Amino acid sequence: MPTDYVPGTVDGYPKFASNLIEKVKANQKSWTHIPDGDVKNLDSAFQEYMQYYEITKGPCTSADIKERNRRQKESEKVLRAFVKNHLHQDPVTDKDRDEMGIPNPKTTRTQHTEVKALVKFTIVIKGTNNVIVDFKDADSANKAKPTGCNGLIKHVIKDTAPQSHEEFTHSTLATRTPHTLEFPNEFSGKRVWIVMCWQNARGILGRWTEMQTAIIP
Repeated sequence: MPTDYVPGTVDGYPKFASNLIEKVKANQKSWTHIPDGDVKNLDSAFQEYMQYYEITKGPCTSADIKERNRRQKESEKVLRAFVKNHLHQDPVTDKDRDEMGIPNPKTTRTQHTEVKALVKFTIVIKGTNNVIVDFKDADSANKAKPTGCNGLIKHVIKDTAPQSHEEFTHSTLATRTPHTLEFPNEFSGKRVWIVMCWQNARGILGRWTEMQTAIIP
């Protein structure tokens, strides 16, 4: 049976996760495909766990230990999803994964080399400074996402419609639907343009949607 790459010991997990997160932060700019928000969520979940890990290194209560275990499970959940969504594709190399202590993708797999599914999305305006992107598999009545894919959202704030995809200056890999785009107060009243496609674990993109637009509340 293959061994789980996430250490199961109390002291093994923080060392493993800390090393992985440091490697991600050091290489995020050169890897380019990992959204800042996903790195922030990964680090935040780990730091919340570390607070209770440090507490339980000294005199503590059983409630502290139970809370540490809960925080570790949540951190592990975020970490495993991050590895699956971002670290099993180029430009992350086999050497990078070896240094992080995570498995390399199987080289014998040939599936998922093409993304044929289409994405369908609608824009929902709710609250202040938020634009909600509600997306799903266009060809399925029930499935939110095709297997192994996440939604790649690109957007740009400008008065007139973009003439090419190069004009979309911001991108987000949305692992859940709906996804909320949050904007600073100064962007309220400005026009945002949005396009989407599916992206699989290898970083291969499906067909882009037609662009949609909305006014940021």
